[in-house]
Amino acid sequence: MGNKKRRRLDQKLSLHQRLLGGVQNSFGSPLANEARLSLKRDNGMSDLEAFINVLKCGFGTGCLAMPHAFLYSGWLVGLIGTFALSSFMLYAMHILLHHINNLGIQHKMPMISYRKAVELAIMKGPRKFHFLSKPFGYLVDVLLCAYHFGVDCVYVVFVAKSLKHLGDMYLWFWDERLYMALIASPLILTFLIRDLKSLVPFAILSNILLLTGYGVILNYLFRDLPEFEPLHAIQPLRNFPFFFGTVLFSIESVGVILSLSRSMRTPENLMGTCGILNQGMILVISFYAIFGFIGYWRYGQNTANSILQNLPQEEFLSQLVTGMFALAIFFSYALQGYVTVSIIWRNYLEPELEDTYSRAVEFLLRIALVIASVLVAIQYPDFGLLLSFVGSFCLAQLGLILPGIVDICLRYEQDYGPGRIFLLRSLLFICMGLAGGVAGTVVSLRTLYARYPVVRKKV
Repeated sequence: MGNKKRRRLDQKLSLHQRLLGGVQNSFGSPLANEARLSLKRDNGMSDLEAFINVLKCGFGTGCLAMPHAFLYSGWLVGLIGTFALSSFMLYAMHILLHHINNLGIQHKMPMISYRKAVELAIMKGPRKFHFLSKPFGYLVDVLLCAYHFGVDCVYVVFVAKSLKHLGDMYLWFWDERLYMALIASPLILTFLIRDLKSLVPFAILSNILLLTGYGVILNYLFRDLPEFEPLHAIQPLRNFPFFFGTVLFSIESVGVILSLSRSMRTPENLMGTCGILNQGMILVISFYAIFGFIGYWRYGQNTANSILQNLPQEEFLSQLVTGMFALAIFFSYALQGYVTVSIIWRNYLEPELEDTYSRAVEFLLRIALVIASVLVAIQYPDFGLLLSFVGSFCLAQLGLILPGIVDICLRYEQDYGPGRIFLLRSLLFICMGLAGGVAGTVVSLRTLYARYPVVRKKV
């Protein structure tokens, strides 16, 4: 009887529901039946569906900031850096996926979260570090919550700036912070949606708007390209941390990638030299490099934080694209925030509360998170700097440092290879994550505080 019920439920789940459920499981969020049912191989995603979802990871707000990242790095360093850094992140992701799959097999856990993988890995490392297992597990949750909360802050800034751009032309000249305050109520309404399946139509509409918008932007970028000579090939090293954070924010999608191997009918096809992950990410990385290069070539030293700000303001098509992106990102807000709520609520708050008050407390949590993201955006309304900070602080740890630690711990009882090459590889991951992450975080915070001080000096 139970098997029949599961089959009926499986048949009701669409591709997007299976993917979104898998995403939540990869973040360690114990969703209801939708997520667990995605384990059924005969109801999982095909290789083509998985390939499409890898591509979808690459089309978001981060791509709009890539031309500005090239302004910080120079076109030559930007091209080399985008391919090198992205390939390095992809390599670390492969290693992390490999270890998570092995841990799942060893412990007979078909759905193992990032947090659980880190905890198990540290317990297999040196005995004197076993006490760090739980703290590092909590760190993963904190970083995932911080990352998705930061993404929502970036989204608030992006939507508000887009609305101000349109409002200045057709309505009235308002400060962008006022637009941030005004969109708080609509964001709260979408964020109060508790059922993941109800967010699926928003995700579909958002994807359509984003893909259409990028097509229009490329048309503008390739139109009447100026001379190439004035562009800088290399920029001062002090600007590189901004580039580092932006690329990490744009490329890194560890949560979505972790979900794919659990949602596919043939998960073995995801990995490998010619696997689906590499095929999709090569296209995504190439698109980002070309988009950033052409955008910097097109607008040079005038390249804005978001390439949308460089489009001809007087043309209706560019205004339409701005509105489309604002609407797409608005609809994406709740899905990003769902991860933060899921981790905080299901892992920490819900087990401590009585059923009588749980619904009210969950709604208060959701409202508080929206208000907090709006307040952060009001205090720091800089799209590029916020994006760089989130990438440097969160994704350097999730995408480089923690995979390196997991690899070192799991190979501790084995051989590190000839010349301890695997140990050196993992240390390279950690050092690169620390260097780029600390530099990007410090530089972004200093610049944010210099431009938007919390306490303003009296004149």
